[in-house]
Order: sequence, then C-alpha cells, then structure tokens
Amino acid sequence: MRICWMIVCLWITHVHAVTHISVSADSISYDNIVLQQPRAKLDLQSGQQVKVDAARLQIGAATLDKPQIFLNVSRHPTLLVTSSALQSEHYQARNPTILLDYRTHPTQPILSLDAEIKATGDEIWGTFHLRCLVPPQASLQTWQCHDGLYQDVRSHIPFHVQVTPTLKSAAGATSLARGMEVMLNVNQARFSDAAGLHAGENLTGQIRLSAYEQADGWRWKGLFHWTQGELFWQPFYFAEGGKRFEISGFYQAPYLDIEQAQLSLDGVGTLHSKSRINLVSKDFELLTVNATDVDFNGVYKAFIQPLVAKSVFGSLNVSGKADWSFEAKGLQPLKFNLHIIDASVEDQNGKFGFSHFNANIPWDYERPQQISMGYQSGHVLQIPLGETKWQAEVNRFSITAPQLRLPLLDGALDFQDFSAAWINQSMVWHVKMDMQPISMRSFSQALGWPEMRGQIDGEIPLVTYANHALRMTGEMQFKLFNGKVGMSDLEIVDPLGAVPKLHANFNMRDIDLGEITRTFNFGSISGKLEGDVRHLRLQNWKPVYMDAVIQTADGPFEKKISQRAVENITALGGEGTAAALQRTFLRFFKEFGYEKIGLRCELRGDICKMGGVENVPDGFVIVKGQGVPAVNVNGYTQYVSWKDVLSRMQRVTDSNSKIIIK
Repeated sequence: MRICWMIVCLWITHVHAVTHISVSADSISYDNIVLQQPRAKLDLQSGQQVKVDAARLQIGAATLDKPQIFLNVSRHPTLLVTSSALQSEHYQARNPTILLDYRTHPTQPILSLDAEIKATGDEIWGTFHLRCLVPPQASLQTWQCHDGLYQDVRSHIPFHVQVTPTLKSAAGATSLARGMEVMLNVNQARFSDAAGLHAGENLTGQIRLSAYEQADGWRWKGLFHWTQGELFWQPFYFAEGGKRFEISGFYQAPYLDIEQAQLSLDGVGTLHSKSRINLVSKDFELLTVNATDVDFNGVYKAFIQPLVAKSVFGSLNVSGKADWSFEAKGLQPLKFNLHIIDASVEDQNGKFGFSHFNANIPWDYERPQQISMGYQSGHVLQIPLGETKWQAEVNRFSITAPQLRLPLLDGALDFQDFSAAWINQSMVWHVKMDMQPISMRSFSQALGWPEMRGQIDGEIPLVTYANHALRMTGEMQFKLFNGKVGMSDLEIVDPLGAVPKLHANFNMRDIDLGEITRTFNFGSISGKLEGDVRHLRLQNWKPVYMDAVIQTADGPFEKKISQRAVENITALGGEGTAAALQRTFLRFFKEFGYEKIGLRCELRGDICKMGGVENVPDGFVIVKGQGVPAVNVNGYTQYVSWKDVLSRMQRVTDSNSKIIIK
C-alpha cells in the first residue's frame, strides 16, 4: 500500500510540475534517539537532496536545539547535521557540526565532529575536532579516529581514539554479549584551570577501556598509562611519568563496583584498592586500599609533603619502607594499619631527626588497638636523643599511654598519663613530665655553649595542647648553678607550624655567681644572683618582647668583683669608668668590693632599652661600688639593638677573644 501511495505522489508531482515534497511529524523515535517536530523537504529537481528541520534532537542524555539535517543521496552521498547548541549534564556546545562524507572513500566514509564546547559552569569556550573512518560494518569493526584536538586559551590536547564494537561470550550466558573497546592516546598535551588547582604539561599517555553487557549491567576494565610529562592536581605534584593504573569492575545502576584497582608509581611502589560508589549520591559506600613494601621517601614526596608543606614536616629527607592499608564505609573510616620499617627522618632545617625508626600503628573503629613505635637515635634542636620505644592504646579517636621514657643526653624525660584525642578536626592532648638529672656539661656542649657545670632537673605538673596551642599549668623548676630557675605561664601557639609563637615568664633565685663567671670565662664575681624575665615573647624562636631584670641578691655573703669582670660588664652595658683602671693606681688591685650589680632590658621588637641598679643624670649604674677599694661602672647607651646585645655577650664570653674597652 505504501508503495502505491508513493507512485501516486510521484505521478501527481510530474503532472503538476511540483519542485519539492514536504513531510512533517510530531516525533520520530529510534532506540534512544528522538527527533521532535521534524519537517522533511525533498528537492525534486535534483532528486538528490533532502533537508530536515526539527525543534529538537534527543540522543541519550544530550539535546541538540533546532537541528538541521542535510542529506545528499548522490553517487557519493553526504550527511550534514548542524545545530545552534547542544546541552548535556556536564558539557555545553555551540554550533555543533556532524558530517558523514562518502566522497573521499566511497567504501569507508569519514565522520567529522566539530564544535565549540565548554564544561558546565566554566566560562571558557574551546574548539573540538575529530575525524573518524567509518568501517564497512560499523557495528562490528574498529573505528579509527585521528586528528583529534581540543584547545582553548589554557589548553592544547591532541589525541586519537580507536573504538571497537565487540561480541563476547559471558559466563553463564547462552548468547553473545555486546560490548566495546576504546583506546585513547594523548601526546604532548597541556592544560590548566582558571583557579590554578589543576594543570599538566607535555603529558603523554594511553587510556584503554573495555566493557560488555552482563546480567543487567556492564562488566568493564581499564588501563591508564602515563609515560611522560608533569601533572599538578592540588595539592599533589608529579614531576615525571612512570605511572600505571589498572582498574576493573561491574556497573549496575546506580552502583559502580571497582573490584580491583592497581596503581603503580615509579619510586613509590604498587597500591591496590577496591570500592563501591553510588553514582546518584556520589558516596563511597565501600573503600579499601593497601600497599606492601612501598618506598617511604616516594610516599612522602608524592602524597604526604604536599599536604603538610607549610608545617614543620614540610621539608624532610626520609628513607625506609612501609606497608599500609585503609578501609572505609561512606565517609566513616573503619580500619587502618601503617607499618614503617627501618626509616630515617631528617628535617632539612636541622630542627629534628630520627634514625632507624620503626612503627606499627593499627586502628579499628570497632575495637581498641595497641600501637608501638621507636627509634634507635635522634635529635631535637641538636640535642641528642637516645634509643626510645613507646607503646600506647588507641581507641577510636583517642590515644592513651601510662608512661613514656625519652632518653635525653645523659638524663631522660619521663612522661606520665599521656592522653590525646581528635576533636573538631584538631588534636587535643595533655601529659605530665619529670626531668631526670641532665648534666649541664652535656647540655651546653650540645647547644654549642660554653661548658657549664651542675645539673638540670625538675618537673612539669601538666602540659596541654588544644586549638593549635601548647600550655603549661603550674611552674616548672630547674636546679641550676646551685640555685633554682622557674618557668611559668608557658604558651606556644602553633608549635609545629612555620612561625611558632612563645610566651613565658622566668625567675631565678640563689644562683651562684661564682659558678656562672667560671663557666663563661667572665672574670670572678662572688655572691648570689636573682632575676626575672617577664612577658617573654618569641616569634619563630627569636625574642621580640620582654622585661628582664638581673641583679645581685642581698644577703650576708662576700661581694667581690675582679678587674676582668668589671671590664666585661663594661663591654656589656656600654662605656664606663673601667677604662680608667688602666691609668690609675686601681690597676694594681685584682678585685673590688661592690654593693649591687644589675642590668635591665626592656625589649620591644629589636630595640632593648637598657638600665641598671639605679639611674644617674647621664645614664645608669651597672656596678655600684662599696668599701675600699671600690669601683663604679656606669652605662651611657640606653637604646641598643638586640643583635648588638647578643654580639656583646658572645664577645665577652669567648675565651679566645681579648676584651677591648674604648
């Protein structure tokens, strides 16, 4: 019947000399393609051209607005599809053009795709071009697509694609399952985004994907092989190729199951993973990751250092091996295990270091775990640390340890009742500490100070850490130079950050001046010393504020000062009367009596306002003489840079330097 109607139409056309035929419909559907309100126009004069206009062309989830289809049915036909815009969930296109051309290869036409495209939400439009050779059996044979190129003001990505339809015998199935294999090659590509969070340069690699239908879903696998180029994906940076990622799994809406994923990184090792992703909610319903015998230095540079770049752990030299595993459900971690084997860690700025470090750190959300770690040797701020082993219990997001002994020089720090917890995205902890006697000789040698005698010991009632600040409750007491040094109100803000800030108060009582002056080659002073340093503030461990007073104590003890000590005090505080000693009879005396000795410093920034035991019209008194013979030392330079104060102290305590008084 349809053939008869066509013959009648053609006869009527010939009789009345009609030049074209128009046909319209509400919609035409085929598989997942829907053409809405099409209007077809056949040019009867040539008999070879058909034009179709439509309101919309729906191809799966993509929509072409106001498409126009031009069909030339000559000996070497062409099919051209144009549109004003293409809309999809993730991308938009302007002026998309699809051309199927038989003129060059009558048996294997060329399919060309051209458009201006951009990601949804982006402001930058780029151009996209791809040419494919359509095989004679398009549903069975391989499609070769060359000359692929995407470029915009930030990107230039040349590529080619190979697509092969497949028929595969699936396990348990009685018929062949249809599928597809895709191979994408990228050569010397570069890209970046507007925010500067992602970028690549000279990227070369290959992506292979394959999938086939199985049990109401798709069985799939993929291989991503990156051979060269640089990649930055905030905060991670990969400087060269040598990366291989293999992945396989099953898709059944809405779940994507990654049954096996293997990431191989040169210089790091191989990581294995499994996961289940809900593509609707975007949740990881299950995620497991494990790696065995990976290079600790490679893991640090690739994954750890970018995350802690601005902290004290941002510049480390590390070595050793590690095993680790991780398991999570949704956003909730379930299990974790890190095993570090014979590692070494050294801060490039010399702040700390550990050698032969070993650790076994298990964690389980459901049950407590015992962790252990230790190192053979180490140092903090050049102070040597002895072999240390530590055990603790971790219970979900808290850690407790009854005691920890930290060998330090020839003594130790004993920590008790250590407790830490992860609360509101930050760490909170507290600990008590006793200091076992440490000789001042070993301590001063470690810091490069003049050799001292005596011991340091003391205790800290309680130290807490919360909101990125460390605080000490109570006063810490040190026994030093036969007296006591107390520290109170200690607070360190961001102690592990790039610019830590410290506040504290210090007091000194009953310090033996004879011990101090012998230690620092200062000359000889008998008596007792006391002092206070109030509101000391350090920024990046350098003083920026304090009110310091150091003076001799009152009491029934001998108060004598040697001529050399007078000269050195004069060098510390500024010009005084000591120069006259070399020109008068006083040079024949080795020591003098004194009533009071003292120095003050009010530090603000880098300027220290100097003072002494009392003021005089043109300066201040540093040494107030008493008895016969007696000598006074006055200071006249009231404002001195802190750097100058430190250089004076170093000069007068250097046993090899000669004191020069101008």
